[in-house]
Amino acid sequence: MFLVYVIGLFVLYKLIDRLVRIPMIGRYADRYILITGCDTGFGNLLAKRLDQLGCHVFAGCFSEKGEKDLKKVSSERLHAFSLDVSNTESIQKALAFVKSKLPEEKGLWGIVNNAGIVCSIGPPEWIRLEDYKLHCDVNLWGVINTTLEFLPLIKKQKGRVVNIASIAGLTTFADFAPYCISKHGVEVFTDSIRRRLRPFGCKAILIEPGVHKTAIVGEDRLISMARKTFDKANPDVKEEYGEIYANYMSSKDALHGLLSNGSERISDVIDAYEHALLGCFPRARYLIGWDAVYMYMPIQYLPEWLGDWIYELTDKSRPLPASVSK
Repeated sequence: MFLVYVIGLFVLYKLIDRLVRIPMIGRYADRYILITGCDTGFGNLLAKRLDQLGCHVFAGCFSEKGEKDLKKVSSERLHAFSLDVSNTESIQKALAFVKSKLPEEKGLWGIVNNAGIVCSIGPPEWIRLEDYKLHCDVNLWGVINTTLEFLPLIKKQKGRVVNIASIAGLTTFADFAPYCISKHGVEVFTDSIRRRLRPFGCKAILIEPGVHKTAIVGEDRLISMARKTFDKANPDVKEEYGEIYANYMSSKDALHGLLSNGSERISDVIDAYEHALLGCFPRARYLIGWDAVYMYMPIQYLPEWLGDWIYELTDKSRPLPASVSK
């Protein structure tokens, strides 16, 4: 009987939790929101969504093409501009641009740190230090730098900082070490500012998608990236692993486990972004995708030996490094 009560209370809690999240803040025409990484993917779709809702959007784009393409399909409420989040001078120019467009005495309702990269795949020792640094320059230092520069405008409006992390910030994919490192850092930074911004009436929110089939994880792109990573590796490391291992890493077999569980429901991530920015009672974190919720997170709570065994079980076709198989 006690178990029935516990289950009933849990179901009631989840129902109330869902109902509480329904109301939205409204008055979208008064909301000024900055988004980074709007060339393609999540950032591009979010910028268009918020523009359609009536928000004023500052859309940072890395490429001139991305900037021009976004301007073509947007209203006058959307301001697309050049932004490289790995460059402090570029961020400061963006700050000046945003200030020049904001009405007097108005701050930012939201910053969405969406820009991110994946540019190396393979065992950690394949990857050069400069590639570890490059991931962090964009995915972590870029998030921190942009947030700190724009934070006074957020405090002015009692607004929200929304950072995209990943399931890779909660668990570890062994062949994506630099990406995981950067996303773990985003988790820590966002948890920290969430607690310290509370007295100012501001919120900091994490978006944690599982694998979603956007351009950043395109199969052909990742296969090519794996081969380039191996080719740049230290000669001793290349000899240690050998061509058979390298050929496997740059094949569809190596990516099957990751991508086969990926979701094509990109709109789920955009919906989470929208609610984080415009919901009356946003969550502190949004874990998105069945793979993140029902596979990777449960594995993370298992003993390490068991979690490692499960990951190895899903990758049984991986060959041994050449030096081990001799």
